Amino acid sequence: MEKSTFKEAFIYSIGLLSKRDYSLSALERKIRDKFPHIKEEEVELLKKELLKSGYINEVESARRYFLRKVEKGWGKRKIAYHLRSLGFPEEVIKEVELTTPFDYTYIEKEVSKLSKRKSREQIKRFLLQRGFSFSEVNHILKNVK
Repeated sequence: MEKSTFKEAFIYSIGLLSKRDYSLSALERKIRDKFPHIKEEEVELLKKELLKSGYINEVESARRYFLRKVEKGWGKRKIAYHLRSLGFPEEVIKEVELTTPFDYTYIEKEVSKLSKRKSREQIKRFLLQRGFSFSEVNHILKNVK
């Protein structure tokens, strides 16, 4: 194992993580792009070290992302889809969905503004595109009126 490559990759990883949250798989892709000759065992050791040191916590990263998107009026389905595309494991996504309370007030405010100029059907389509289920759409529309 080449000590300098591991050290450079570790410093590079900390630099990336200081700017924003990453899933382990997304961080691994970044490392492999930057260091194409890095060995598999070095990458695994690097991931273990980042987890052990507390530099990366996928559950908390996913939870922060989830809450930011709720505030933007996204539904659970759309958020889960984007978390998957960012490389978060399915069990992390499920844990975040189950343990993080979903606040509908953000989307209800948005829908109340829309209801002044859009039809009910247009609002339904808007909510479905935002990742809300049919039952959630009905719940939101009942609360807004």
